[in-house]
Amino acid sequence: MFNLNAQHVKELPEGLALAERGLYYADALFETIRVFEGRIPLMEAHWQRLSEGLKTMRYRVPSFWSAAFFENEILKTAPKNARVRLTVWRAPGGLYFPQNNEPQFLIAVKVLEPGMYQWLEGGIQMGLCESVRLPVDRFSGLKTLNAARYVVAAQEAQERGWDDAVLLNAYDHVCETTSSNIFWFEGEALCTPPLADGCVTGVMRDLLLTLTKTSGYKVVEKTIHMEGLLAAQEVFLTNAVRGIRWVRSCEGKVFSSTETRKLYELMVGYLTQK
Repeated sequence: MFNLNAQHVKELPEGLALAERGLYYADALFETIRVFEGRIPLMEAHWQRLSEGLKTMRYRVPSFWSAAFFENEILKTAPKNARVRLTVWRAPGGLYFPQNNEPQFLIAVKVLEPGMYQWLEGGIQMGLCESVRLPVDRFSGLKTLNAARYVVAAQEAQERGWDDAVLLNAYDHVCETTSSNIFWFEGEALCTPPLADGCVTGVMRDLLLTLTKTSGYKVVEKTIHMEGLLAAQEVFLTNAVRGIRWVRSCEGKVFSSTETRKLYELMVGYLTQK
């Protein structure tokens, strides 16, 4: 363990030096992965997102890296039910221009019970984040270490007594929350912001879009302002660690959860059988 508080160093200690580009430039990507009873049913989706991100950031990806490779590495150390963080950063060297595009990785695991997603009977409370707007560009969908906006938004949510906060993009369109993609029901249509509005390319988002389309739901990816979201019948959030969380209230508007519960059961049934 390193303690650099109130210290002046000419160079980083050896352990930290390996990850200097992640520390200095946030030149890194990460995946947060759920292990269920010793299985990782969404590993292929996580690898697809990670590998696309590595290509976008011009890493030289080793030929042996794959979903199977990382699943094997994770299961070497992860307990049966766990939250896993896979972080990949560029090898040391260079300033803004890197000297080496080879990736390095770290796997960190934490026991997480129970063995499958749980339905939140009471739902969650949200509000509109006022302190942050998200940029929109070709990097918006990547899960990078550059998370300062999400940190500030999470702090605002905590200060205002919310469980999460809605984040708008630079054009004041609803984008996502501090750690999740956002969905809502307009009549019989299931809606979510398009990736072009800057939201992270969520693994659970993609799974839910696939499951609902094949199950006969009308699914629409559409741009929306906050007023439109508050006019919805139901609102819920998705991510790979927590699954589906329904929103009980947002900015004073109270939502129901009937259709969201059906989607939760659809998703759990799929993952249980996978």
